[in-house]
Amino acid sequence: MKEYSETVRARMVARMMSPRSVPMSQLSRDSGIPEGTLYRWLKRAARMPDMAKAPGRRTESEDPQASDRSDRRRTGAQKLAIVARAEGLEGDELGEFLRREGVHLAELEQWRKLAEQALQGDPKRLPPSKEIRRLQAELARKEKALAEAAALIILKKKVAAIWGDEDDGTDGTNET
Repeated sequence: MKEYSETVRARMVARMMSPRSVPMSQLSRDSGIPEGTLYRWLKRAARMPDMAKAPGRRTESEDPQASDRSDRRRTGAQKLAIVARAEGLEGDELGEFLRREGVHLAELEQWRKLAEQALQGDPKRLPPSKEIRRLQAELARKEKALAEAAALIILKKKVAAIWGDEDDGTDGTNET
């Protein structure tokens, strides 16, 4: 499996999310990256939980005027779309775009970093090695118990075949 840099991933996601986006099949042909890989990157970027709240932004409980600015709250997908549309803009174009969107340059940079981290697959989110070892031990214990239960079932069937069924419907008395 080929590894791609986070810059390549971010660029491809930005191209897919941009208003001037091309179909994924064409992007795949142009870049040489498989469609499945592009789709996975786009899906992962859209699920970025870290982008749900901008750093430094107060909630309604922390800021009573926040309810007046509720239209400025954005979901992770909306933030990703803004990052994608800003890709390639520079100077005055970028400034005009940011004013139109109501976004500060620092926010855009923060969102871009979060998008790159999400596309990279943040290694901090993996369970620690102790947890992995504990889960492996638990799995081995359960596999052993399952094997014992299967052996007991097989043994019970063999005993029943040899000795016959104990419950044959008679009470053991002679009916003559």
